[in-house]
Amino acid sequence: MGGFAFYGPYDNNNNPTADESLFQVSTNTRYIVEVPRFDTLIYIMKHFPDILTGVPEEYILDQAASSSLSKALLIIQVAWFCMNCASRLFQHLLLSLLEVCTAAHAFCTLVTYFVWWSKPLNVAAPMLMREKEAREVYALLKCSDDEYDKVLEMAQKRAAGDSWTLLGTHGSGKIVLAADALRHLPTPEQPPCSLRFHDGGRMMVPGTYSNEVRHGGLAASLSMAMTIIISPILYSLVHFLAWGNQFPTPLERLLWQVSSLVVTCSGLTEVYVGFIRAWSGESDTISGKIIDAFTVLTGIMILIAHILASGFLIVEGFWQLCFLDSAAYQLPSWSKYWPHFS
Repeated sequence: MGGFAFYGPYDNNNNPTADESLFQVSTNTRYIVEVPRFDTLIYIMKHFPDILTGVPEEYILDQAASSSLSKALLIIQVAWFCMNCASRLFQHLLLSLLEVCTAAHAFCTLVTYFVWWSKPLNVAAPMLMREKEAREVYALLKCSDDEYDKVLEMAQKRAAGDSWTLLGTHGSGKIVLAADALRHLPTPEQPPCSLRFHDGGRMMVPGTYSNEVRHGGLAASLSMAMTIIISPILYSLVHFLAWGNQFPTPLERLLWQVSSLVVTCSGLTEVYVGFIRAWSGESDTISGKIIDAFTVLTGIMILIAHILASGFLIVEGFWQLCFLDSAAYQLPSWSKYWPHFS
């Protein structure tokens, strides 16, 4: 989310002054702020965790866009609405389509708030990493493949005690700094080959960059696939509560049922199509191009079908308000749910 960012140049001649604030950005044009991508951050956490430590818990909590009290109040309101819908079902009272749609969004809200209870949102001021070790790691990440070979050679010679290499007279400032970072690793490992920083130092919308999954390994791919499959299922399951509800016309009932099924299966179908495309791989043959074009077209059609189905569920919820039965206005009796004297 952009909570950590590199700041400053990667050479030996431009050190941040001691009076600079930890979060202050200099007017020096050579000083730039760059946010590492997800796979780059994982590499840093694995090999250079020291440059990410030392962050006080109060600073992280201060980045939260809303307090725990506001989150708790919202959860109470949403939970009350969900309980009201459940009580109407238990007492066999009519549940309007608008209440069903709202309950679906409310359920997703509860799950999201539970998972993201302590997650900071909308980080505006990142933790700027400007210490010497951070500058060494920054220089390593900025090296190309050819430069990395030079860095690895210099780091090995420095580890062996080559006094001539220790002077760093035959390498640029970036190469020397990168070698200092690499020689501290027991087994040097090259940084990920994908783009290592976000464009313009800004975070992109999560999931919009396919290389994060492509270079993230099997675990990242499975996690993304499970998210795509489960999310629409959780959203659409609530809509099945209105499967046998009263509709203005039989056609609208059929469209509601079809739309609920489309939304439920959209994620699974999308993952299946993506698996076929990944399994076929990149091929210059006619059959490979046909499969690639077919999977792309199918993916677009699934996306359009999902949008249309979700839109119909919402619109139909408002449209049914014009045809509500009087039973929809009956209130549930809450006295059935706790001991009392009558």
